Amino acid sequence: MNRNAAVSSGTVFGAWALGRSIAVVGALLVITFVVIEPEASRGLGVAARTVFWVIHVGLGLVSLYAASWLVLPHMMKSLPAWLVLLVAGTGGALLVTPVSYLVEHALPASLIAVEDEDGWLDVFASRGWWQAIAAEFLQLAPATLSFWMIINLPLFAQRRSFGDARDPNAGSAEPVDLDKAEAGRYAESARAEFISRLPESLGTNVIAISSDLHYLHVYTDLGRCMILGSLQQAADSLGESGLRVHRAHWVARGAIVKIVKNGHQWYCLLSNDLRIPISRRNKSTVAGWFGHTTKIVPVRKSRTDAH
Repeated sequence: MNRNAAVSSGTVFGAWALGRSIAVVGALLVITFVVIEPEASRGLGVAARTVFWVIHVGLGLVSLYAASWLVLPHMMKSLPAWLVLLVAGTGGALLVTPVSYLVEHALPASLIAVEDEDGWLDVFASRGWWQAIAAEFLQLAPATLSFWMIINLPLFAQRRSFGDARDPNAGSAEPVDLDKAEAGRYAESARAEFISRLPESLGTNVIAISSDLHYLHVYTDLGRCMILGSLQQAADSLGESGLRVHRAHWVARGAIVKIVKNGHQWYCLLSNDLRIPISRRNKSTVAGWFGHTTKIVPVRKSRTDAH
């Protein structure tokens, strides 16, 4: 068994956490723009171009990240994946527009490229402050949305949304009472739908799941992958086989080898050597799985900690 195997499920992020991936994407964009010298920075020196694009690319990616936190968790259950992504990208463009407008007016002249002002957008922008901000949005939105779509290409690669195995009560005016047999069939269906989204090479023994914005890092005893989805939906799909021990982590009961402690922080040490943090309110529940005689083992930091 290869416990260190990492499987990419088509995402451009591979096995990286989303935050780190966005930083890498940002660095690559800055380097690209400095080299090709687009019209927005044409005429500036290398140093000035670098500063110019670090500011603008950084603002754009931070805004997209913020829009994701605001939009995606609330919309992923009810709307098609492509529409959720479009709304989040548009939200990012809306967030960055006024900030970019203010930054450009605050930048020193040495960091502002000389542009021709004969275009219709320039004429429109000269009519007033709100026209200037609207023109800024029209300039920024296409590039912002394009980069956001590229970053989230896996969303289009997956034909089925994570919510396909829906709760029988969803969309119903009256709650549907399920007997035990029906509830069992629904639980099986939900788990099967979740497992079907994992690469076959990872098998079906899910050990842990960690959320990373709108992505999930799914760990099995054969490796890990990154897929799109909600941690709460994943936990619901896997039922009582595990517990959401932390707002960002779910673990399977059978995968916990022991509970370890580092200072005031408690962790679940799993069968694949992964350490998953336990929130304060879940300490007693997790400890109860092993009885009151569970040995708390102090540990040092390791590279196997979850994202």
